[in-house]
Amino acid sequence: MKVANTVDLKNKTNELLRNAIAGDPVIITLRGKPAASLTRLTEADLESFVLRHAGIRPAAETQQQGPWRYLSLRTPLGTAYVAYSERGVGSLDLADSDASFERTFRRRFSRPIHRDARPPSDLRRSLAGFFSRREPFRGRVDLTLVGPFERSVLEQLRQIPRGQVRSYREIATALGHPSASRAVGNACAKNPVPLIIPCHRVVRSDGGLGGYSLRGGPALKRRLLMEEGADLE
Repeated sequence: MKVANTVDLKNKTNELLRNAIAGDPVIITLRGKPAASLTRLTEADLESFVLRHAGIRPAAETQQQGPWRYLSLRTPLGTAYVAYSERGVGSLDLADSDASFERTFRRRFSRPIHRDARPPSDLRRSLAGFFSRREPFRGRVDLTLVGPFERSVLEQLRQIPRGQVRSYREIATALGHPSASRAVGNACAKNPVPLIIPCHRVVRSDGGLGGYSLRGGPALKRRLLMEEGADLE
């Protein structure tokens, strides 16, 4: 731990920041008494900071929701696998086989899952309309597989109209913290229900597309935006 006074903070800012980033906490004193501190900021710290200062309280429910079941259906994008609980759809992915989807789901969420022998007919109809006619998905969505910060970001994404895009910075600003663009990008990458929650409509501030977690990556992201009539220029 390093102790510095306010004069050091003014004259040795870069050096003190390097100490903090390296993991060595820096205590700043004012008239000989501790007044502030500099510590390394991790992604988890940033998410916690945004949650606290945006007034977002962690949800009361636990992460042990379930049991998780799934169905699959053919779509223009390939075979889509959709996992759901009693609360609603919680995961959407593209995969080549049941085994591949189950393996990915268990590795990512640490939850057991099995194919539903009798999927709900209303859910199948909603998904068929969503994929074939690009109707808005009107079923329930279960976001208990992600943390409260990711949920706050995903709720913002649900408000982006078809044919429009927002930047990561704009989403961060809507949450009250324009400097949290990177944390927003990480939350988009963790979106468990891409397409249903349109993280493909979030792009970089410099005009670049940014990444996309669904199989197909940025190329699929561009295709989806073009199909929706978004102005990529």
